[in-house]
Amino acid sequence: MGLDTEVLAVSTDELRGAASVVERLGLEFPILYDPEAMVVREYGVYNLLRDSLATPSTFVIDKSGDVRWMHIGESRYDHATNQEIIDALLELG
Repeated sequence: MGLDTEVLAVSTDELRGAASVVERLGLEFPILYDPEAMVVREYGVYNLLRDSLATPSTFVIDKSGDVRWMHIGESRYDHATNQEIIDALLELG
């Protein structure tokens, strides 16, 4: 892609469950464990669906810390597509 990018994920899931997802999917980026949901609360995506969970969300944040793009799911199965994320990253170019 040619972009200087870093990817990380934040999980409020039980650590054991998050670790199994990382292993199963072969993820090679950091997964931050946030059992108190502090990060997702800061981004305003905790309990949006009235389920006491983090809503599936993706944020593209520039080097200045500004949110340049976001997808906040309307259900627990509503995730940004890989292409949507790639397009958002390319716009930062």
